[in-house]
Amino acid sequence: MSFGGFNANRAKVQLKLAINRLKLLQQKKTQLNQVARKEIAQLLEKGKEDSARVRVEHIIREDFNIEAMEILELYSELLLARFGLLESMKHCDQAIAEAVNTIIYAAPRMEVKELNSVRDQVIMKFGKDFAMAAMENQNDIVNSRIVHKLKVQTPDPVLVNQYLKTIAKAYNVQWDGGSDGVLESVPAPQLTDIPYTYPQQYAQTSAPEAFAHPQSYPQQYPQQYPSQYPQQHPDQGFPGGFKDPYGRPAPSAPTDSYNEIPDFPGVPLGHGAPAHAPPGATGFGGGQGPDMGAGGDSESLPNFDELTKRFEALKRRK
Repeated sequence: MSFGGFNANRAKVQLKLAINRLKLLQQKKTQLNQVARKEIAQLLEKGKEDSARVRVEHIIREDFNIEAMEILELYSELLLARFGLLESMKHCDQAIAEAVNTIIYAAPRMEVKELNSVRDQVIMKFGKDFAMAAMENQNDIVNSRIVHKLKVQTPDPVLVNQYLKTIAKAYNVQWDGGSDGVLESVPAPQLTDIPYTYPQQYAQTSAPEAFAHPQSYPQQYPQQYPSQYPQQHPDQGFPGGFKDPYGRPAPSAPTDSYNEIPDFPGVPLGHGAPAHAPPGATGFGGGQGPDMGAGGDSESLPNFDELTKRFEALKRRK
């Protein structure tokens, strides 16, 4: 660290030099990585997989460094564009805080002397306590990508295998992918392999029998509600022997079993025709009833004793 106070001109010059040096290093490392990838492809072609895995770890590390340099270059350009805040503010402004903290954290881990000079200038500007907080990354004030890329650790085996696959594909090398610590992909199950049993389970467990077998529903309905009234032939006239005073033909006998009306408890048979019945029609099921036309015979009405007997019989049936 250089002695003395913060020098704005020196800091500005060092920022420009750092940007240029970072660009040159990125180009240089990229070219070297291309050569190294070709060598690794040759090792895979010769079957020297162990040597290729060791060499590819170095490529992974260099790729991380290149990505870190790109971020640091961006932060250096940001500080150069907002240099007025860096020069005039006594305390670090929030607009440049992340850039300053990231440069303080990353400069010792990079091989860029100009970036270290910028770091020294900002430390003299904001103090040692500020620099210590940045070095320890207190409250995650440093860019998380920089922390990850510059972390010293062994690359994950899965990542190593992916790099080798990419290199082999780029140089048309036949390589099976290896099996060292690599998770094999599990194919997704086909829909045809799953038995479709939901309709059968639904019909056996929760649906009524009539709905589970709809084709048998019309046959079951007359059995559950048998009709007590014989069907009349069209030539026999209206039920009960009555004739239409207007000379209209009698209705045809129902052919659908759904038209048969069940015997409702508590309702006297043949008493009271519905509102929609034609003139001269009798009760619900063809029992005896009065003629609804003009000049009806009152002798056809059942007497009170007969109605009483029917009502008692219905009560005993319940």
